[in-house]
Amino acid sequence: MRKLKLLIVAGALAGLSLGSAAAFTGPAHASDYSGAQYQVTFSLNCNNPSAPCQQVFGLGGIWGWIALMPDGTGTAQVTDCGHTVGGGGPGQAGAQHVAFDTTWFTFSSPSPPSPITPQDPNGQYLNIANNLGLPPFPATYGHYSVTFMGAKGQITIAP
Repeated sequence: MRKLKLLIVAGALAGLSLGSAAAFTGPAHASDYSGAQYQVTFSLNCNNPSAPCQQVFGLGGIWGWIALMPDGTGTAQVTDCGHTVGGGGPGQAGAQHVAFDTTWFTFSSPSPPSPITPQDPNGQYLNIANNLGLPPFPATYGHYSVTFMGAKGQITIAP
């Protein structure tokens, strides 16, 4: 099965020392997340065959939604999809979905803690425990655009 290569690369660059490589806390459960302190949505797409991102993690993208509750728990839904140019062999294209429960905390940093984390105007970031290599996200509510090795993405942080 095709691994979430984009996330692994992003996580390696994010500096897993912040704890983002912690184990999943279990399978994601259906629940009411209307009381979430944060709802994080994100996408990152590599659509240009000549962009550096294509050489590192291939063409395709990753998209996700994470609900973070005030008690430090949360749940996530993440999907990636890879494409091949000119064919490719087995396992070179297709989609994969991962759902997981998680824990999270905020931390302060004067600069973004990873190359794909946008600057938070208040210097606060969300560290979400995961085995996918998801980097920290800004903790200030808003919409952020990101570019990483030619891949373009969007992050929204909402209550």
